[in-house]
Amino acid sequence: MKYKLQFLTLLFMCNYGYAQIAFEENIIFESISYYIDEVHAVDIDGDGDMDILSAADNGFNIVWHRNIDGQGNYSTPINISGSAFGNPKLHANDLDGDGDMDVLAGYQNGRIVWHENTDGQGTFGPEQIIDTLLFNGGKVYTSDIDGDGDIDIATAVSDSNRIAWYENTDGQGTFGNAQVISSAAWGVANAHLADLDGDGDVDILVTSTGDNRVSWHENTDGQGTFGPQQTISTTATNPLSTYASDIDGDGDLDVISASNNTNNLAWYENTDGQGTFGSIQVIGTAFGTRWVFSTDLDGDGDMDVLSATPNSGGDRVISWHENTDGQGTFGNRQVLIGFSSGTYSFSPADIDGDGDLDMLTATSGVDVINSYENIDGQGTFGSRKSIAPLINFPSCVYANDLDGDGDMDIVTASEFDDKVAWYENTDGQGTFGSQQIITTNADRVRSVYASDLDGDGDLDLLSASNNDNKIAWYENTDGQGSFGPQQIITTNANGANKVFAIDLDGDGDMDVLSASGSDDKIAWYENTDGQGTFSAEQIISANADNAQSVYPADLDGDGDMDVLSASYVDDKIAWYENTDGQGTFSAEQIISTNITNPSSVYAADVDGDGDMDVLAGFQGGSIVWYENTDGQATFGSQQAITTTLGGLRSIHVTDLDGDGDGDVLVGTIFDDSVIWFENIDGQGTFGSQQDIATNTNNVRSVYAADLDGDGDMDVLSASQDDDKIAWHRNVGVVANEINGTIAMDVNFNGCDATDLPMGNILVETTDGTTSLATFSNTNGVYQLFPDSGNYTTSIVSPLSNYYTVTPASATSNFIGVGNTDTVDFCIAPTGMHNDLNVTIYPSIDDPRPGFNTTYQIVYNNVGTTQLSGHITFEFDDSKTQFLSASETVASQTANTLTFNFTNLNPFETRTIDAAFNVFPPPTTNIGEILLSTATIHPISGDETPGDNIFSLRQTLIGSYDPNDIRVLEGDEILVEDIDKYLHYIIRFQNTGTASAINIRVEHILDDKLDWPTMQLQSLSHSGRVEITNGNNIEFIFDGIYLPDNTTDEPNSHGYITFKIKPKNDVVLGDIFNATAAIYFDFNPPIITNTATTEIVNLLSVDEFEANTVTIYPNPTRNTLTINSKKNINTIFVYDLNGRLLVQKQLNTYTPNYELDVNDLSSGFYFLEIKSDTASETLKFIKK
Repeated sequence: MKYKLQFLTLLFMCNYGYAQIAFEENIIFESISYYIDEVHAVDIDGDGDMDILSAADNGFNIVWHRNIDGQGNYSTPINISGSAFGNPKLHANDLDGDGDMDVLAGYQNGRIVWHENTDGQGTFGPEQIIDTLLFNGGKVYTSDIDGDGDIDIATAVSDSNRIAWYENTDGQGTFGNAQVISSAAWGVANAHLADLDGDGDVDILVTSTGDNRVSWHENTDGQGTFGPQQTISTTATNPLSTYASDIDGDGDLDVISASNNTNNLAWYENTDGQGTFGSIQVIGTAFGTRWVFSTDLDGDGDMDVLSATPNSGGDRVISWHENTDGQGTFGNRQVLIGFSSGTYSFSPADIDGDGDLDMLTATSGVDVINSYENIDGQGTFGSRKSIAPLINFPSCVYANDLDGDGDMDIVTASEFDDKVAWYENTDGQGTFGSQQIITTNADRVRSVYASDLDGDGDLDLLSASNNDNKIAWYENTDGQGSFGPQQIITTNANGANKVFAIDLDGDGDMDVLSASGSDDKIAWYENTDGQGTFSAEQIISANADNAQSVYPADLDGDGDMDVLSASYVDDKIAWYENTDGQGTFSAEQIISTNITNPSSVYAADVDGDGDMDVLAGFQGGSIVWYENTDGQATFGSQQAITTTLGGLRSIHVTDLDGDGDGDVLVGTIFDDSVIWFENIDGQGTFGSQQDIATNTNNVRSVYAADLDGDGDMDVLSASQDDDKIAWHRNVGVVANEINGTIAMDVNFNGCDATDLPMGNILVETTDGTTSLATFSNTNGVYQLFPDSGNYTTSIVSPLSNYYTVTPASATSNFIGVGNTDTVDFCIAPTGMHNDLNVTIYPSIDDPRPGFNTTYQIVYNNVGTTQLSGHITFEFDDSKTQFLSASETVASQTANTLTFNFTNLNPFETRTIDAAFNVFPPPTTNIGEILLSTATIHPISGDETPGDNIFSLRQTLIGSYDPNDIRVLEGDEILVEDIDKYLHYIIRFQNTGTASAINIRVEHILDDKLDWPTMQLQSLSHSGRVEITNGNNIEFIFDGIYLPDNTTDEPNSHGYITFKIKPKNDVVLGDIFNATAAIYFDFNPPIITNTATTEIVNLLSVDEFEANTVTIYPNPTRNTLTINSKKNINTIFVYDLNGRLLVQKQLNTYTPNYELDVNDLSSGFYFLEIKSDTASETLKFIKK
């Protein structure tokens, strides 16, 4: 049965959020580009060294990488644009005249845009559109074309054969319309801006593939008026690239071209310095040449030529030809760099600040930017260094001091690229360097761990990889993070999932422990010599069905390391005793098989008694712990920390709040969140969920370490769907805390640990101006985080006269922040009171003829005793057909379903979802009424039997608004019902074109509604609620990822249900208004309808005056007495489906009548009484 206390997470009326300590996300690595095909060396941040600018073919990103130290060590990508759809071609220049480098992008879909470098340090503004009408455009160039001192733009458009330019009209980046230079070049491939005729202005050089032409256009007046096409050559087949440079050292600009067919690399002498070019001079004949560039690569003062052959048909290299005499005599082709994948772009630049030209390359297909150092300044290049490497599906993140400098570095494992890598903490304050690859030969690597395996005093690394069944280690050869080759420990760990290093045999060195899922094994490997020579596997157990996790700890307190395991298929948490301290292990000793699919296990002293307790996380979303009751591994019953998470793979225990006990850190798969649970009292009483991050998609690993050296524990996360490694800085305490436990004194001797924890109790604290409130969780724990001041804390949930509360209130005085006060409440029953209630909420889809619809039955125990019973759900079988239910149907008739429930605790809420099909026309038609009724039993002995029954009346419709708010009681309630609950449902649907990552629903409570009586009934997705000043409610769904209705219509819906009472002072004629604003991500809100409910004396028909009709006894067994101030002429009795059972026409009108109900079955009925001028309907119960 689905328990709905999961929704009662922290509910605050404050502005600063809902965590006592705050965290700040810092991205270490995130793959935000795919198929990089543009790379440029540019000083983006104005610090004098070469940063990197790059773009992706289909990753929709333009990014830059900061040169961290001026020596070619680069940061992770910094986003400039996340909407770069259409294969952007980039150029950087100072477009607005403010002295820094802005970014220009041309797209194949016709757009030309630029991004302003707003602060000169690489903070970029949004795109500013220059043109959108260039079909298959993309190639952009910059220079001062009109000689006015600012930077203009030129573009070459292949499909229209058009070359054009755009004037920078004000020198600040305001560009005029396109001015066409030429449409004569057939199939424009490339262009270059340079002064080809030596007259001091900028001409344009062009290659075109359709006519095999290299040509140029003269800037005739220096103001952007261009002359006709002047052909340089038509003998280079399919020329793709061109460049101008002084090849022969005579002071003018010659021309180079690259062609991917014949005469592949050639130059043309500018014979007179005025743009008269000589015949073609072939430099090289490498087939497939696409790009050409000229620079002094060998530092001898003349211009050499570089070229690239990136694709099939070529040999995928960057090569150069030395200008041997400085006059255009070129040597043989010299290969600089070879590639396995195509190189789409290269950029020579001095990236390490040593005065020579190094090389940057963009390698598409593997999504990598590489750099190559010019070792000797003469064109000898070193080995590849990855600048922007891929991290694909990270599975594990870990921290330790790998380079021996005293701070915490980071290690990652990523499954789809089989990679183990590390990132140096360069300053000890959480600034991380570029990715340093340890191996790419760990197939589907799942786990990494650092330990001194060879006894040399530094930290080596371990890995466990799933597809190659491998446990391996990597020696830290110099203690500074230089790792040797992979050394295999075993390849028999079939489906390896987890690895640890620990001294299992007590000989002082580090052995290796593993869990593997395909062979169900927990095994260890002895470090036989203390230097990293490992034995064959020694099996601890082969009975852990799909072993997911393993953890070493001294569970029995005998001084040696025992082993814990979690196995997925057999739902087992088990431990294995190290019987002799030398690695001889006992058979498995089962701790639990009670929860489905355990995925993670951990040992820590949760309750502060000096021994190791056990924690486990489960795929279904539960985190539980088991107390080590005697310190000798006798474990107590399961204690839930939470049961409401959206799947999890990783848990970790650490002291996040600095109070000396172990809190619980977890990453969720489906909720896309990193969250923590505070150990409130150091004894294993855990608070509500507190979010650290909600934008980490599919979190697979979490870890805690002091990454910034400030003495507190920061948090690491690895998330797979966004390929992100992040650390979350613990910024410390931002508030005070009031916490406590609410319990029911079931044995009437005062509250203690044996009493029943009370969830769903609303607690408020207030300083008289600001109030904060929260519901207690399933363990009865609440937390509130006020600012400084004097606060009074009390229970505000209406508990009726069934209970007394001790204390009635408590006062806390806070000076500053970082203080904690504990206020426990004890609820004592005044007696034995049975009180159940039930509600039906309609589907997110209103009932329509021919379509399916669902109902949610919500039932509560608001009495003082634990109850078992059953619920009946009556439906109209002439209009609907039952399909399925979320709970087992105990019995079924044509129009009634019966569900049993057991052990419903006081204040507990449960739900049942039931699905039906509405018959199509002509059986069922638009406008007809659909009536359904739920009844909860036992009714006999219930203190308030009137709320044991709930009827829902719906009108069949043809269409509906998917974003709306409704009150189930309708637009009118009787004045006699103002003390009853109003039931609200807010529905929303993502009708956009992509998943909604975050959704927020704002709702202003009508000031005539009594907010302390509000009770959440259910939410469609995990969420939290914040209330400000008693009436401003926000329902927050972070990381919901609600699909759009086109992609996944059934799952594109969501809902919120709650009930609330009017205030005591409402009167006849008052109207309650309800409207919701629904925010999908950062889009403007969708404003729903306004649902109105008016307090009336008559329900839209003439009725008896108030209090003029009474019936008694109610409930009744035999006779129902009716007293009226008007004469009665007709009496009707209806069942809950509206069927007429009794009709009495009185021959003599009388104000009093005794109605025989002996023949009616036990249950609820409606009594309609009519006079000549009025009517009234009342409810009664037949025992």
